[in-house]
Amino acid sequence: MPRGGRKIFQFGIGALYINPVGGNLASNPTPYQMLTIQDVSVDIGQDLKELVGQYRFADDVAPGQMKITGKFTVGRIDIGMFNQLFFASTEIIGVKNIVSDEVHSIPAVTPFTVTVTNSITFTTDLGVRYSSNGVALIRVASSPTTGQYSVSAGVYTFAAADTGLGILISYVATVSASGNTVQINQQLLGYGPVFELWLAESYQAVAGVNNGIHLFTCRASKLNRDLKNIDYEKPEIDFSAFANAAGQVAEFFQVAP
Repeated sequence: MPRGGRKIFQFGIGALYINPVGGNLASNPTPYQMLTIQDVSVDIGQDLKELVGQYRFADDVAPGQMKITGKFTVGRIDIGMFNQLFFASTEIIGVKNIVSDEVHSIPAVTPFTVTVTNSITFTTDLGVRYSSNGVALIRVASSPTTGQYSVSAGVYTFAAADTGLGILISYVATVSASGNTVQINQQLLGYGPVFELWLAESYQAVAGVNNGIHLFTCRASKLNRDLKNIDYEKPEIDFSAFANAAGQVAEFFQVAP
């Protein structure tokens, strides 16, 4: 029975879950709990249409289009979660390893080559610098002269005049037995997953029953990965909710105090 005079307070964020339910889904659609949540917002808005005649104030105001939007920020990064709610793309085992400033010295023996540590899985050159001053060497196709280098399959060739100098090599190699990679490919307009969102507000829970919000169908509109020099990366995801096939948009639930 409905009762008046409820005095429910809410403190903190609670728990947030997303569950892929439709649209273009990633392989093995999987619910995720958002971890190390920083903030969550759900904004409900509607357009108001005014009927104005010869007087300054409207004779009537009627509600028009409604919308629910929101965003949440997390501190725990999981690219699988990003894929489930944003991309619905290919996820494969293995990662690209970006090796920065691998230390070597140019040998004084022809053909003046250096083989990087991960040459077997080498994929991409990211440049060479002199370790003494940080100046970048210039890559050429072959026969390098002073201040130049060439590279093939993780084997770097340098000029005879540069022998004995220290260098820092950066490159990309693959690690097939560790981690996962989400590969984002070109898709037709309209491609993407639909997910439901559950927010459990536990501060005023009664007998273990939470207050909360349930959005039946949502699409993510933005994924912001903001990396900072002296702070953690905290990805922010924006979303919009809409009606499902049964006309359901949202549920707000609150336990009796």
